[in-house]
Amino acid sequence: MSQLFAAVYEIASATIGRPSLRLNLVVNRDTAGVVGTAALATVTGETHEMPVRGQHLEIDSDEPLEAIVLAGTPPAFSILDEAPASFQMLMVLPSAWKEGQACYKMSIGKIFPRVIDIRDGKARAVLPAAVY
Repeated sequence: MSQLFAAVYEIASATIGRPSLRLNLVVNRDTAGVVGTAALATVTGETHEMPVRGQHLEIDSDEPLEAIVLAGTPPAFSILDEAPASFQMLMVLPSAWKEGQACYKMSIGKIFPRVIDIRDGKARAVLPAAVY
């Protein structure tokens, strides 16, 4: 049995009018490593995508908890001003990887930088899209 598996999450803020985030991840249970992409969709229709990598952790507590910690890996020589410059995320999943809470921060832009900071994210697992 392979120790690699896909994990896709949609993360929405509890506050109306905030951006939504979609994570397309590959988790390696052998190394506890996570790689993939984070795609942020703003309410104005902009989409910002960034490669991410991180770790999968098990948290000792009364109920079983899983955590995923991610950081963005922007290209070294990005030419687009509106490209994401950094990404940080913590997601805690108490229900067998299906639902949980997330907080994340993404900075966008070089000339006029702005930061999107979500602290009340609700994460929900979705099935990966079928590839034919």
